[in-house]
Amino acid sequence: MEKRPAGFWFLVAAEGVMTAGYAISFPFLAVYLSSQRGVPMGWVGVFLSLSMLVASSAQFIGGEISDAIGRRKVMVFSLALRSVLIAVIAWIVYSGAGLWAIFVFHPLGMFTGSFFHPAARSWVADFVSPARRLKAYGLLRMGNNAGWALGPALGGFLAEGSYSLMFFVTAGVYAVCAVILVLFIKDAPGAASGKFSPPRLGAAVVALKNGHFLRFCVFTFTICAVMSQLVVSSSLYSKKYLGFSEAEIGLLFSINGLMVVAFQYLMTRVLERRRITAGLAVGAIFYGAGYLVFGFSPSFWVAGAAIAIVTLGEMAVSPGLQALGANMAPRGEKGRYLGVQGVFQQVGSSAGILVGSNAIGMISPVFQQGPWFIVAFVAVIASLGFSSLGRRLSPEQDGLRNPEATPSPVEFPETA
Repeated sequence: MEKRPAGFWFLVAAEGVMTAGYAISFPFLAVYLSSQRGVPMGWVGVFLSLSMLVASSAQFIGGEISDAIGRRKVMVFSLALRSVLIAVIAWIVYSGAGLWAIFVFHPLGMFTGSFFHPAARSWVADFVSPARRLKAYGLLRMGNNAGWALGPALGGFLAEGSYSLMFFVTAGVYAVCAVILVLFIKDAPGAASGKFSPPRLGAAVVALKNGHFLRFCVFTFTICAVMSQLVVSSSLYSKKYLGFSEAEIGLLFSINGLMVVAFQYLMTRVLERRRITAGLAVGAIFYGAGYLVFGFSPSFWVAGAAIAIVTLGEMAVSPGLQALGANMAPRGEKGRYLGVQGVFQQVGSSAGILVGSNAIGMISPVFQQGPWFIVAFVAVIASLGFSSLGRRLSPEQDGLRNPEATPSPVEFPETA
């Protein structure tokens, strides 16, 4: 059994707990705004997509800052401040304050929370060699989805009684995760350059002059537009056209989370001796097929089976995106590169939510399943893109072990 860097399992645990807290409340924000506050579905999609767009810049900023001052400081700051902002949203929901307050504090919380991800992924890349990153990110994904399996089901039941309680619980969970990281996470020696300067757009442009990395970012945008349909679009479609309750919607999300917990490690073992881009291409096809089945679901059980197909795609795509981004980043610039990738990821998710929610509001009344055909088409484009990229990358970049290297049972920091 390969040893992991000190603190790795605490990071896995923190991400699992954090995801559980997030999943208790935020998947139901669209339903709350639509059903409780009367906001049209199209406007809900615009608001949530703009929130993600605001957060996208934080990916690059967080990555740049983590290269300078260290990963741990950025992660702790992000979680602690987001805990406070989520508590503010909980009070807004409880008090029935004006919608303008949600429209201000939700994007702000998304922005501060997005500092966490490039710092956490860079922390893993500091310790784990390129050929083993797919497995490491797969384990992180398992922790995430252990939380995702529990959170939505609990949130669905809480939503039927108190939306504000959901957000108060989420705020408390984020605070606990910040404490876990303070106590148990340490940066790799030499991971922080100590040279801090305000993040500049020019630094991102320099990274994107790498043609292969630019191509990877474009198809990251494409597949993330597909991936983002799981939370907002599927919940809106489930409520309006499939007639599911909040509790049933929560159970659909729990199917997704439980499958990742049960099968992510097996999926990673299957893919780890193959090119990462091959797994990304196959995963994109599973995404497209699963969403098409979901659009035509005549019952909850068929919808559950569709989510299972989507989850197979997720298990191939999500850790693969993280591992490939880290592998393509030069040594000493992982935060920058993963931050730039994160911008494309967030903007792709934002575009996906905007187009998906508006398609459900505008196309589904005429052709109910129409939006899911659009999603499937975009998934096929992403699959072809990753297949093409794989022909341009070196075996090591694409996650294959260097046959001349001597495997070691211990992961050593690359920066040491």
